[in-house]
Formats: sequence, structure tokens, C-alpha cells
Amino acid sequence: RILGVSGTLDVMTRYEKEVLARYGVETYLHVPSVYGKSNFSFDEGGDGLTIECSKSDFYHKICEDIKRVTAEKRAVIVFFKNMASVKEFTSSTFYHKLGRQKKVLSEDMVASEKDFVINKAATAKQITICPAVFGRGTDFFCKDAKVENGGGVHVIQTFLSEQRSEEVQIQGRTARQGKQGSYKLILLEEDLAQTFGMKQGEQKGVPKAGWYKWLCDVRDRQSELHAKVVDGNLAEATKKDRNTHGYFDALLASNPSTAKSLFKEIYLAMKRPIPSTVVLNMALAIDVTGSMHKFSRDLPSMLSNLLQGQDSITAKLRVQFPELDFKLRVGVLGFRDIDDKAQQFEERIWSNGTHFTSSMTKVISEIQNMVSASSGGHDLAEDSLGAIHRSAKWEKNGDWSGTINCLLVLTDAPAHGLAPSEYSKIQNGDTYSVRHPAGLTAESVVGDMIAKDIDLFFCSFDPAATSRTEQRLANAYLKHVENTQEKEVTCIPMVQSNQSMGTLASTLSSKHIIFILDESGSMNHEWPGVVEAYNKYVARRLQSQSTLDLVSVVQFSNDARLTVDCEPIASVPNTLDFRGGGTCFNPAATRGSQAAQKSPASHAPVVVFMSDGAAEYSDSAHASQLFSQLNTSVLQKYNRDLELHVIAFGGGADTSQLLDISRASTIGRLHASADSTALTQVFESIAGGEDVTALMESQIGKRISDAVANKLSLEYIG
Repeated sequence: RILGVSGTLDVMTRYEKEVLARYGVETYLHVPSVYGKSNFSFDEGGDGLTIECSKSDFYHKICEDIKRVTAEKRAVIVFFKNMASVKEFTSSTFYHKLGRQKKVLSEDMVASEKDFVINKAATAKQITICPAVFGRGTDFFCKDAKVENGGGVHVIQTFLSEQRSEEVQIQGRTARQGKQGSYKLILLEEDLAQTFGMKQGEQKGVPKAGWYKWLCDVRDRQSELHAKVVDGNLAEATKKDRNTHGYFDALLASNPSTAKSLFKEIYLAMKRPIPSTVVLNMALAIDVTGSMHKFSRDLPSMLSNLLQGQDSITAKLRVQFPELDFKLRVGVLGFRDIDDKAQQFEERIWSNGTHFTSSMTKVISEIQNMVSASSGGHDLAEDSLGAIHRSAKWEKNGDWSGTINCLLVLTDAPAHGLAPSEYSKIQNGDTYSVRHPAGLTAESVVGDMIAKDIDLFFCSFDPAATSRTEQRLANAYLKHVENTQEKEVTCIPMVQSNQSMGTLASTLSSKHIIFILDESGSMNHEWPGVVEAYNKYVARRLQSQSTLDLVSVVQFSNDARLTVDCEPIASVPNTLDFRGGGTCFNPAATRGSQAAQKSPASHAPVVVFMSDGAAEYSDSAHASQLFSQLNTSVLQKYNRDLELHVIAFGGGADTSQLLDISRASTIGRLHASADSTALTQVFESIAGGEDVTALMESQIGKRISDAVANKLSLEYIG
């Protein structure tokens, strides 16, 4: 009677044989090959095994061995641990220098494509790259005499298998059915450290001839540890099964005391065990579209407080649970919108080969680089669903391998298809309101998160705009069939509830900016700087996705002229000519008020008045009165005061007159600029819109830390 057949009987572990013995299997029969003595070659004590210290040396050694073998007109099959490792290698410059006679074999190929690559793999000079799954049962049979005469198919394994049986199977892809063949192990020191816990440079203390035995011993020790874990899990599962049956038996027997005791034991057994060292993997998905540029100054420092220091997540967890050692690893994804295409996602693979790093200095630097280049967006809704999906699908070795995994999404916009209903009234409100081009939904991205056991924190800079997105994600979590732990989305407003950024409100009445610029003779040498400041203002508004704005320009001296008349901001001229003359405020206020009165109902007027001089008192007073009347008109039409910015340029401006003009609106402001450089800074500050520092809570980093620490401690530890 044959109870089982295995090609890896020789390398069965002691534990595997013990398990079979429990079921009465204690006799093993080794059947010799019908093809006689094997022609398999593996120089395990010499050149057949190398360990490289860096990724570049690792790839170089692989390519060097490939070129050596193909020069002998042989075939090479290279096995990587998984498809992610295959993609990383095939994306490198090393792979592209291997010539044209190479193929990648993957599981997602259709059957006919797989068969073609497999049949071609054992032909002269052919290079085949594949994941380890093809090392078991795939018949790379050699029929090419050139390959056989050169020494047969050569197999390169680029990782140390955790099970010796897998290694034997991969070795069996060459020297098949009496043919010749060779095998080589090319390993990366970093992989050995991550998989087997080896210390860097540990191999240097072992003679080269003994490396393979040393690696096998390390693998066997890990296998023994794994066996103990399996036995422990089995014992625990058996106990749970026994208690569950006992609980229901007690219920059927109307024995509440026994049922209650067993239920308590079952419940306590369901608590997730936490090791003495807790690795917290945190990904930050940061919206870096143009509308987020206003936060570029504050966001890095806020996140720095979140990640390091006395208010950081790990600091709070250490206070709550001093007996545990918490280690934080952070990944960063910058995301734009779907139509930004190649610029949609920015992400970093760190030197350890994963998306996560424990260097907070590097993380903060990366965040600063990302947010300082905020741009794009095209419409008001953003692809936060795409960002969640992208982050959850990180597959590098070590990604999402923490004891605790979480993703923080930081945005000021709703997701496509989940915007407030009012967005349908806005041009470029939501380009993809019906269907995401990739078919993503709140339900599908939540499925991605649950599959990786990732907690989601949604951090909104505009809660009014994102409320529907947050609610949909929350419902998707609660209703997901695989959410057995009843995870929930944690929503964190990044501004005080009564100070929402109001993207929706501000967009429904986009701006008509009226520049009223002093071109009197004293501005002759400064005029190029004024024009530059004006262009910087326009650029900042466009960067902030304010593409619906309108612009008018009034230039004044003794009189005033309208040089730009209510034009779309994207098409305004970038040059303004200069005339010179005296300084009169009243004509400027008259022309400016007339331009503001022409503002459509959808565009609230914003007046930017700049002068370096002084006018007659009556002239200045009349100008102030005109702006006051304009404020009343704006208040009636738009239900808000006139946004009025008055700028005193240089040392000759009469600040008392200009202050009176600014007071024509209850929200009017007087700005001072000593020169054209300062003027540019003022213009850019005005273009940014809201006072971000006033809106963001000073302790926001602390609030996020509290929310994350409380949620995770409750769900995993408490």
C-alpha cells in the first residue's frame, strides 16, 4: 500500500516526520531514478554560492553569471522569491543590458503564453526570469543539443528558501531525465537578515567552504522554531474547539454557569497576542494637488510632531504600555488626480528595499519635497480612493509586515463619485462622478485594506467637503463581510469644526480679482517688480486650482485706465505697460468699483489696491467712501464683506490714507512692502487665500497622536 509519493523525501524535517508518525506513517522507501546517476552540478563549497552586500552588487552578480553561461550557448532560468522581486529586477538597468533574448514568466499569463515561455526556456542562450512558484512541477525539458553540449540548463536561485524542499524542487528544474545541468545560489545579505534574522557580515566568520552548511543549519533552526509555533497554534485551536463544543453543550443542557465560564474563556482567547516588540507600520498618503499648497509650510512640522518627540504616537504608546518596545516605520505616498497621469503618484522605495523606513529625518525631508511641489488636480474632487488602493497594494519585501499597520490619508477634497451634491453645479467639480476609470469604489479599497489588516485614518482639511467620502468609507468598513474584527474608519478634522476651509463655499463663488496698481512716475524703476508680483499672484492661484477666477487690472496715476477687463485668469496678459504721472486715488477707486460691479454672481470681487504715494486729503477720503459703498453692494449681493487688500509700497506711501481705505471693509487689511521682493511675498500670501495658521489647530499633531494611540491600544492591546 502506497500512502504518498514525494520527490523531496530526503529533505523532510524531523518535525514533518513526527507529524506523519502521529498518523502511523513510519516506513519510507527511496526509489532510485530510472535515468541512473544524476548529472546535476552544484558547487556548494565554492563558486556555486555567493552572498552580496548591496542590491547593485547582487544584480551585477546575477547578470555576470547569466552572461557567463549564455556565452557557452546554454540556457539560464533565474528564480526570484516572488513576482514583486521579479518586477524590481526587471525594472533595473542591469536587466535591460542583458540583450533581447530574455523572457519573464508570470502566473498572470494565459496558458498559451506560459507554454511558449516554458518551451523556449531550455534553448540556447535563452534567459528566463520567474518567481519561485514555477520551481515546483514546471517541466523545463531540454531538447536543444547546443545547450546539452555546453553543460545543460543553468538555474540561478536568488533567495534562500525557508523550506529545503522548495530548494530541491527548484534545483530539479535542471538536469532533468538524465540531462546535464548546474545550479547556483546568489543571495543578498539584506534578504538573509530579514528572513532569517542573520546579522550583517555574519558569513565572514564562517569559512567559505562551510557557507552552505551554515545556511542550512540556520534554516533548520528557524524551521524548528516554526514547528513549535505550529504545535502551539494547534494546541490552542484544539482547546478553542473543545471549549466551543462545551459552551453549546452547556447551553443545550441549560447550565448557565458552565456556559458563562466557557464563553469568557473563548472571548479572552480571541484577543490578539502582542509580542514584546511592536512594529507600527504607518503610511502617509498626502494630497499634493494645487489646493493643498497653502498647507506646504505647516504640514511637514505638524507631521514631524506626529512622528517624533513628546507628542508622537510611539511616545504616547510607551507611556500607556511601558512594558512594550514600540518601533515606528513610515511610508510616504504623494498623490495627485487621475488626469495628472504620470505625475499622479510619488512614492519612495528606501534603501532597505521597502516602502517603509525607521528614519524620521528622511521621512520629513521627503514630505517637505512633496508638498513644496504641490500642483495639478484639474477638478475639485481628488483620487483619494486611488491613493488608498495604491498604498494597500504595496508589495515590496517587508511592506505591511508590522504588528500594527495603519494608513493616514491627508486631503482637503472629496473622492471622485463621493462629492457633495452641490459639486454637480460647478464646472470641473467632479470629472469622474459616475465611475472611477479603474473601477475603484469605497467598497473595493476597503477590501484592499482589510485583506492587509490595515487601519484607516481619514484626515480632512475640509470636513464639509469630505463628509460624504468619510461616511461611505465608514459604512464600507462596517458592512464588509471579512471585517470580522469590526474595524472602523477614524475621521480626524484637521481644522476646527467652525473654521472649515470651505472649499465648496469658496468655489461656488469663485473670485474676480481687481488689481488697482499705482503707475505714477515714482514707480518707474519699480514697475518690473510690480508686474512680476502680479504674475506670481496669478501663478499661485492657478497652482491652487483656482482656474475659474477672473482678473481685471486698473492702472492709475493722475487718472485711471482699465488695462485688463474681467478676463479668465488662465489667459490674462503677463505684461503691463507703464505711463507715469501724478497720484490720485479717486479715479482709481472709481474705475476699480466699476470693474467690481461687473462681477458675475458666481464670482465674489477681491480688490488689491497698491500705491507708493499720497493723494490730496479730499481725494483720498472720496476714494475711501467709494470703497465703502462697494462693500455695501458686495455684502448685499454675496452675503459677505468685500475682500479688500491695501498695500503701502516703499517708504513714501501715506499709511494713514491707505489705512482709511482698507477700513472701508470690515475685513479689509493693510499690508506693508518695502520693495518689490516684499511686494511679491505679499501678493503670494494674498493669493493663498485663507490664513492657514489661524485655521489649523496648533495641537493637531497631538490630536492625531491621541486618536491613533487610543484606537490602536483599544483594538490590539487594551
